[in-house]
Amino acid sequence: MEKIKAPILLTTLYVFIYLLVCELDESLRLAIMLFSLSPLPVIWMVYRVLRDGTPSQFTFKERFYEEYKYTRFAGNEEGN
Repeated sequence: MEKIKAPILLTTLYVFIYLLVCELDESLRLAIMLFSLSPLPVIWMVYRVLRDGTPSQFTFKERFYEEYKYTRFAGNEEGN
């Protein structure tokens, strides 16, 4: 869990900086540059979370949401 804190925090900080630049209306060029580069930190964050995150011990059918014991699919396996 410690490995994925930095990408999440840095990407969130990037988004807040972008929103601040857009709100201040100071530099349109900076806002466009930040917007055009925004997929890079998001892709980096997703990659790091998927690579370094801890996998769940439950399948999707066993638990729809990790922290709550809720079975999403009631009935047979075909979805009827």
